[in-house]
Amino acid sequence: MWDRNSLVSVTQLSRSDIEEILSVASSFVREPRELCKGKILANIFFEPSTRTEKSFQSAMYRLGGQVLTHKDAGSSREKGETKEDTIRILAGYADIAVIRDDEEGQIMRYAALAGVPAINAGDGSNEHPTQSLLDAFTIMQEHGRLENLRIAFLGDLKYGRTVHSLMKVLSLFPGNEMYSITPSSLTLPAEMRFIEAGHYDVENMEKALNEIKPDVVYCTRVQKERLKGEKGSYIMHREILEALPTTCRVLHPLPRSNEINADMDSDPRVIPFKQARNGVPVRMAVISMMLKAKKELE
Repeated sequence: MWDRNSLVSVTQLSRSDIEEILSVASSFVREPRELCKGKILANIFFEPSTRTEKSFQSAMYRLGGQVLTHKDAGSSREKGETKEDTIRILAGYADIAVIRDDEEGQIMRYAALAGVPAINAGDGSNEHPTQSLLDAFTIMQEHGRLENLRIAFLGDLKYGRTVHSLMKVLSLFPGNEMYSITPSSLTLPAEMRFIEAGHYDVENMEKALNEIKPDVVYCTRVQKERLKGEKGSYIMHREILEALPTTCRVLHPLPRSNEINADMDSDPRVIPFKQARNGVPVRMAVISMMLKAKKELE
């Protein structure tokens, strides 16, 4: 059972926890409520962000709260202040903290330092829990279920933290088959390969998708800022899209490079912008539940 004091990893969540979060998120799509009026969220980002930072900000405003935003540029970090001290200071001004870091494995320690409920907004190539929840929410909206799905994960699966978190979430639901289609140097980390139902090289993408016949294609960009000598790229052409089942949905956590051409955005199967919008109700759910607003949600 999730204790709601932190959300550092999706491994803290049971299937029932995930279902509850998505149910609460669904209620916010219908009727946003000011459950966090008088509360302050600290957005502490040590790595650039657009969707995650702004959707947390939007979520807190829609809940009636306020937001403090930190970026290193123009802050005391330029004077040599440590991340630890920055977190202590900003969390001390707030009721809940959202932390993004460019390193893996530090968020648990940072969450303990914060002294208030803390959310991992992405730590290096490790995890991105709330992204996986909004991805799951999007899949649920489109398919009406989170089990018995065939999901093809396409792109950089070595450093793609959104992939790592979503695979862990979907592994809690029965009957899911998860396939990886990757450049040879950017396959899943060894400790996660047990989740795969099959692996294909990205050079055989069209053949792989024809064989898999996926319900979901989850694309992710090559994380160029994290590569350690590896190389890889891919482009999902319209011809490949046309061969997918009409019920298939193509997700992408964004930002995209050239892996999905903009001329495919008009296809109803390609839904990354709908996916991004879902970040607001899902993060509203997580924030309100962590700030002990459950009684008002019932």
